[in-house]
Amino acid sequence: MLTKDEIVYGGYSAGVVILSPSMKGLEIVDDPNIVPEGYTPEFNWNGLGLVNYSIAVHYRSDHPESALVEKEVEYLEKNNISYKTLRDGEVIVINGEKENILRLDH
Repeated sequence: MLTKDEIVYGGYSAGVVILSPSMKGLEIVDDPNIVPEGYTPEFNWNGLGLVNYSIAVHYRSDHPESALVEKEVEYLEKNNISYKTLRDGEVIVINGEKENILRLDH
């Protein structure tokens, strides 16, 4: 439905990260060994592949994970993984072939 432009996808934090082809590097920020009750410990590193780059969220933000996100970005750079960063309050808007990062003022 997204490819047919029939719906809009919106996500925050992990809801954005999952759009990437892979979630490798995210383990630096979120420990995959911590499994909430009701979930199985098996983890699939594949993302949805709706964008062709990784997304590092909470980048240089007033968020408890921001320092770890810096290390995630270092990992992505070291491994030649294409990425974009989002600070809290920023969004990626994709409309057809156009893509922009916008800042939402609070």
